[in-house]
Amino acid sequence: MYKNNPYWVAPFWSELNGFFKKNNPFWSHAKCALFIAKKQDKYIGRIAAIIDDAYNKTTTEKIGYFGFFECIEDYDSAQQLLQAAEEWLRSNKMNIMRGPIDGRIDVGCGFLSQGFDLPPSVLSTYTPAYYLTFAEQYGLKKIREFIHYTIDLTKPLPPLLEEKAQHCRSSGIRLRCFKRLHTRSELHWWIPLFLETFSEHWGFVPVSPAEVQTRFGVQQLRWFVDTKLFLIAEVNGTPVAYLWSTPDYNQVFHKMQGRLGPWEALLFLLKQRTINTGKLHFIGIRKEYRHHNIGTLLNYQALLEMKNRGYIRAEVGWIDEQNTIAHSTITLTGATVYKKHRVFEKQLTD
Repeated sequence: MYKNNPYWVAPFWSELNGFFKKNNPFWSHAKCALFIAKKQDKYIGRIAAIIDDAYNKTTTEKIGYFGFFECIEDYDSAQQLLQAAEEWLRSNKMNIMRGPIDGRIDVGCGFLSQGFDLPPSVLSTYTPAYYLTFAEQYGLKKIREFIHYTIDLTKPLPPLLEEKAQHCRSSGIRLRCFKRLHTRSELHWWIPLFLETFSEHWGFVPVSPAEVQTRFGVQQLRWFVDTKLFLIAEVNGTPVAYLWSTPDYNQVFHKMQGRLGPWEALLFLLKQRTINTGKLHFIGIRKEYRHHNIGTLLNYQALLEMKNRGYIRAEVGWIDEQNTIAHSTITLTGATVYKKHRVFEKQLTD
């Protein structure tokens, strides 16, 4: 489907396969049914129907997901795939079908709804525009939009951003970098803080620390973390917030075509210095410190580091459209809306 698309970046196939293995902690509280569409001996589409019992237990709702959706530009085929997922969810007594969500919102969620002529940044997904038409034709309704911002780093950072950052620093907040050589001890505090700070986010599922370590490449963190872009804010030596940002590795990953062999590792080492954009993935701030401009200080320091490296742009996101605090914080950087992803749902009961 994507072989002639100049923007799409292949996922790492081993990582995708790993998600569906039985030893993935996700399947200790979830189940799925996988469907393939075939026409004249050719595979033309796929979909997963997924039920996360941990999510439904937390929300007391009966919501099932569809995800991992791909299909040629043929609505009849897409309709049959969506119907197969819906019927399986109905048979398991779900009241709502929501998606696309690839099992968890952090694995991949939403059809791209703005930014089709732009390559996806690292940990972002790319889908064709006609998927939106499929969703609407099938009767799916928008439930959430996720926003990506872009920041032009060839311009000076806004004075107000620097002013608020310096004011925060003068209040006693101290920043430090993630300690690569002490990854285990860093994760000892970071995982509980991650679970705490994201507990109020839409779609969040409380899980075990072991499952968190399967996300975002946490297990491989020691090897690829960019310590000067993974920032921790402390009060009296205790971490109260963090910002995880990275170079936009997709600038190299797209050349690797989803493979992770010795040649691809060498290619990455040779090409990573050519990366000229950054990605601010997410910020977590303890509730009692959310009105101290800590997010602004973290953003300022990360963007300053990226400017010093000669990066021309930084992407931020995604951010839930209803997360007003995050949108207010990021607009201080001079960011503008760049891309959007849309999640849909359908009521399965009258």
